[in-house]
Amino acid sequence: MMMWHKGALSALVLGIALALSGCGTKGEGEGSMLGLASQQVLGSIKAKRTSTNTGPPLVVEITPQQLANTKVAALQVNLEKRGGSDFLRRIAQRTDDHPGTVSVWRASDGADLILRGGVVVGSRGIGADIISSDATQTVRAIAGARAGQGERRYFISNGDYTDTQVSLSCDIDNLGRDDTIVVQQRFHTVHLRETCIGGADDAVRIVNDYWVQPGSGLVRRSRQWTGPLSGYFEIILLKT
Repeated sequence: MMMWHKGALSALVLGIALALSGCGTKGEGEGSMLGLASQQVLGSIKAKRTSTNTGPPLVVEITPQQLANTKVAALQVNLEKRGGSDFLRRIAQRTDDHPGTVSVWRASDGADLILRGGVVVGSRGIGADIISSDATQTVRAIAGARAGQGERRYFISNGDYTDTQVSLSCDIDNLGRDDTIVVQQRFHTVHLRETCIGGADDAVRIVNDYWVQPGSGLVRRSRQWTGPLSGYFEIILLKT
């Protein structure tokens, strides 16, 4: 995910290996099968990169067989600003007194993305990280796949031991049914759009989109702001 820290292809290689191999925790036979799947993906990526040799890193397309061979909870993250993809594995999850399960997803270079109920509430290792974010009203709206409104507060790292608070007023609109296809599988989803405005003279404007399964509240796909340096990520839930 954080490919500005490393070469695009090397980060991508490790990211796919992590997502498709289960990080080396599976049996020898299974690991060998998954390793072959990742090699096939890498071969196609190298061929495309050789043929183009210019432009931003490519977004990776996962096949149903590769997804079936993935034995760990996984996200695909496509970097809108930088181009390319990375695959994140879930390393921890917990519940607390606030709505939504908190889950920590680790990228190929060790950076973390923190989600609460599918909403980005933190990051580590990206640069200008979101130290924390109060997204209570957003999480509640998503859990019910409905419209809502409320305040969002971001605490953004200044790169030292200090952070800056950004307070925004947000409206969440229900744009209706908009099915989502993930690796050739169709999910019935509702499209929610969160528009947040605030800062000095309302100069800060953030628009996040979520495709949510009614009933389960699972965010199957989203486009979310992840900080002033990284911009927007497309986040796809590959496997729960």
